[in-house]
Order: sequence, then C-alpha cells, then structure tokens
Amino acid sequence: MSTSAQQQNRQRFDVIAAEWDESPRRRELATGVAAAIAEAVPLQAHWHALEYGCGTGLVGAVLAPRLGHLLACDVSPGMLSVLIEKARAAGLDQLQTRVLDLTSEPPPADHFDLIFSSMTMHHIPDVPALLRTFHGMLKPGGWLALADLDTEDGSFHGEAMPGVMHHGFDRIALQDDLREAGFVETSARTAHTVSKTADDGRVNHYPVFLITTRV
Repeated sequence: MSTSAQQQNRQRFDVIAAEWDESPRRRELATGVAAAIAEAVPLQAHWHALEYGCGTGLVGAVLAPRLGHLLACDVSPGMLSVLIEKARAAGLDQLQTRVLDLTSEPPPADHFDLIFSSMTMHHIPDVPALLRTFHGMLKPGGWLALADLDTEDGSFHGEAMPGVMHHGFDRIALQDDLREAGFVETSARTAHTVSKTADDGRVNHYPVFLITTRV
C-alpha cells in the first residue's frame, strides 16, 4: 500500500471511529471471533499478547481479562482513542495501546505469547511479508490467530471502499503461506458468518475463518 493509500485508510477509520461500535453486525462478528479464539487457543493469565488492527477493541476487550497484558495496535489514532476510553471505563489495566503500521514500521522490541488479528489482513498488501514479521515477534511456542473473510466476489466492501487489498482469502493458500513463514500446526475453522443485504434485496452470506498456528 502506498503512503497516500495508507494515509487515506487511516483517515477513513479516524472519521468513523466514534460510531464504529454502533453496528450490531460488527459487534456480533467480534463476539464470534473472540469466542473462536478463546476456544482454539489455550489462553493463559500470564501471557503477553498483541492485537494487530485492533480498531476500537471489540475483540481485544473481550480477551484482555484472560491475559496478563495486551498491547492493542492499530494504524488509526481515532480508533485507539475510543478503545482507551472503553478500557478505562471497564478497568482493563492490562490493556495498552500503540499506533503501529507493520507494513512500514519496525515491530515492537518485545516478544509475545500470542498475536491475534480480526478483519485486518484484507487491508495488507503483502500478506506473506507480514506473516514473517509476526513469526519473528512471537516467543518459541507462541500462537498466532487470524480471522478474516473467505474469498468473496468483492461485494462485501463494494468497489468504492479504499484500502481493501484482498477480497478475502483462500484458507488453504493462507495456511501454505503460514507454513512458508515458519509456522506449524495450522488449523482453520469458521468463526462467524456475516449476512448483508444487497441493493437488489438479496441476502449474501460471508463466512469469516479463524486460522490458528504456532511457532
């Protein structure tokens, strides 16, 4: 993604951050993804975790109480501002935030027991490069959990949506990319299905996968 495209994407999320949580569809998706992660990954109270593309923390705020520390990262300061207020109100002292774009910035110096991400990978131009970065950020035996759309026809976001680099992913191909990046024990499941009504009245269903893997 070019610098101008990155800025455009960041600005769009900054503008919509205050209203992001008002969407029942987004809340339901996040609940489904958080539940799938909690079922697939043996979360530990001492773990040091990172969420990449956290948005307003709809997934991370659910999982944070089960972790020792969560660094919630996003390219949008506006999204993080909403999350900071939510975390303060909920007493989530173990949650910290950071503006971070791993497509153009170095990763944090820390290493993590778990990295997770929901509906972020389709914004990433070079997914295999990011997977290699994630691998280097994890402790030996650490977990990676990725949720995103199965391959779709582009109707989920529509043609005018900026910053969308991929119309979903093929689960098998993404698991191959994970193995190429050095991950082992990959598995995939459906975490949630998003239903959206098209302009012609038809209801389209978009499965969202969760792939988990380890270093």
